[in-house]
Amino acid sequence: MQKLENISVRVLQVLGIVLFALLTVTSLIFTRFFQLDYQSEIPYNQVDFFLLTLLGTLILAGLSIWIGSCVVSGEEKAERNLKLLLAVVLCWMLAAGLIWIGLANSTPVSDQNMIYTSAQRFNHGNFERLTYGKYLYYYPFQLGLTAWESVILRIFGEENCQALQVFNVLGIMLCVYAGYRITRMLSEKKQAAAAYLLFMAGCFPLIVYSVYVYSDVLSLALCMTAVWQFLRYVRGGKRSGAVLMVCCLAAAVLLRNNSLIVMIAVLCVLLVQAVTRKRWQYLVCAAVLLIACLGSGPLLKQYYEKKTGIEINDGMPSILWIAMGMQEGDKEAGWYNGYSIYIYQDVCKYHSGTAAKLGLAEVKARAKEFLKDPLYAADFYFRKFSSQWAEPTYGCFIMTYATDQERSDFAESFYTGWPNRILQKYMDSYQILIYGLTLFLLVYKMKKKEKDTLEWYVLLIAVIGGVLFHELWEAKSRYVFPYFIMMIPMAAGGLTELAGCLGRWRTKDEASESG
Repeated sequence: MQKLENISVRVLQVLGIVLFALLTVTSLIFTRFFQLDYQSEIPYNQVDFFLLTLLGTLILAGLSIWIGSCVVSGEEKAERNLKLLLAVVLCWMLAAGLIWIGLANSTPVSDQNMIYTSAQRFNHGNFERLTYGKYLYYYPFQLGLTAWESVILRIFGEENCQALQVFNVLGIMLCVYAGYRITRMLSEKKQAAAAYLLFMAGCFPLIVYSVYVYSDVLSLALCMTAVWQFLRYVRGGKRSGAVLMVCCLAAAVLLRNNSLIVMIAVLCVLLVQAVTRKRWQYLVCAAVLLIACLGSGPLLKQYYEKKTGIEINDGMPSILWIAMGMQEGDKEAGWYNGYSIYIYQDVCKYHSGTAAKLGLAEVKARAKEFLKDPLYAADFYFRKFSSQWAEPTYGCFIMTYATDQERSDFAESFYTGWPNRILQKYMDSYQILIYGLTLFLLVYKMKKKEKDTLEWYVLLIAVIGGVLFHELWEAKSRYVFPYFIMMIPMAAGGLTELAGCLGRWRTKDEASESG
């Protein structure tokens, strides 16, 4: 039975190495970017002068090793310094997030605005958006986020968009803290925890997204907290960890359906370890988790049907997004092109069954085209892959640029001026650093043949699942950002092992010279 877990670990290591080698090489050679007028969401491609980008990556790695070593030097002071660094980073996230809210004056538009105004209407007893042909009729999966925003607006004021943004800042702080706890549980080396905190402090897209009034930040924070609690449960036997994990993931799925990918990652580990370790309580935990995550949406739907007397529609079939993800468009391969709306609204007149059949037919037709021309298929999916994973800002600027207020020249420069160009170049090197260090860690573990337990790879499973899902689904660089954050605890471990290797090589060289 133990062989099942060992084989699972080895398969994940191989898949992870292949994936992160592709990510590292792709992001080193190519960079996707948006025009600074932000008039169209087209991820233009440019071939990097990779030596300059690589130099920036090496500088960031060197600084992180040096600062991290200073923080944890001296066994008696290391823990105190780590707590101090954690406090500093959390305060930095709080201050930077609040300052950015005041500077950016970002306004909810598109889907953000539809949910924001729907929440306002809900608070006045207006549930028209649930009816035929309206926004929540199309997208009933947005009901959880609408309910959340309606609660916050009812408490803090109907027009208080900033309250939602402040909760994003609190979510960012929770995300950072949960990731810190995950890193401490995955690595015994304090330098890994220091590296994680330094990496998170320098992850500016996370701060920029504090003004994005949507579910991205809060669902990510809940998912990271769920992984932390999951590790408390399987590594420390804490039953409270299982309860909190289930609650966090159920809430995350309500806010954002893509959180199911993290749920699946956790389920995979629970099921394998239930068999290999003969811990049948893990099966009970897995069953409760599955019921909670899949049942939270229908329960909320029933609540609003009873409250409003409106039968809530099943919404647009998921197959339409998969079909759109297989099409060319005016943006890039697999990016939004209006197909789903056109089929569901104009062709099928909101009939889900007919729309699903047409979507499936389109998927089959595109699959045949790909099979007939494998080179085109490879080109299509590489363009789709690179447009999401080689865009170093993960859409944070283009998604938050809209405003209906006065924005200072200083704030505007972060979107269109030289500060923006500096941040993009910095993030290009930062992105490669995270990809490369995670690759190094996986290669190091495979070479050392360390017998890791499967729960160590729960974040990797989620990342692999996210990559596969977004190669099938509609593409957008913003969609993959949560998985980038999930890589950072692994990258921090990679930096620690890299520093250890460099230290051993230096010691060996000094010994050979003295000899």
